[in-house]
Amino acid sequence: MPKIALLLGSLRRPGNGIGIASWLAPVLKQGLNDAKSTTTTHRPHYEVVFMDPTKFPLPLGPLVDGSHVPADIRDPSQHSNPQIREFATLVSSFSGFVILSPEYNGSYPGELKNTFDHLYWEWRNKPVVIVTYGGGGGTRVAGLLKTLLGGSFKMRITERGVPIKLPRSHSGGSEKVPIDGKAPEWLEEYRPQVLAAVEELKQLIAHRS
Repeated sequence: MPKIALLLGSLRRPGNGIGIASWLAPVLKQGLNDAKSTTTTHRPHYEVVFMDPTKFPLPLGPLVDGSHVPADIRDPSQHSNPQIREFATLVSSFSGFVILSPEYNGSYPGELKNTFDHLYWEWRNKPVVIVTYGGGGGTRVAGLLKTLLGGSFKMRITERGVPIKLPRSHSGGSEKVPIDGKAPEWLEEYRPQVLAAVEELKQLIAHRS
């Protein structure tokens, strides 16, 4: 069964990211496994795996091994650090990715960049959807992620992204997207955008196979 990773780029708890991820995961599963949305006769059933940055094998901590650079290692089993080796094996097992990132001060969180920097070949050429959130929808971080993922890692980015604009009550107020229960109406409005991006992701995966 092919697997798609949903990687949350923020460690903040409580925060909007974990709530958006809880809403996003089943929406992704719906789009990935909607038989009506694919033109191929072979319809693989996709599993969506949530990569929680607070749980093993994440977070990875700073890069401290200067004996090599990640691009030197093509085989995940050859990473010397056991935690990084397990993470590399996990990343290699995914057919594609959905990156969910907040915008912090006009950029992506340091922990997200750090997660990418520990590996190279495991990310390279993999299809990816970029979903961002923030008071302005995270459009600036979306552009930076496109440069990082599409440039340095040569990942195949869907043309459709999903910029989720948080209302003032959530971007600067005390309210957060709930982990359980019904999602806010303003968040549900992004469902069609997510499904459209997922359809494109499936096409990229099919062309890569």
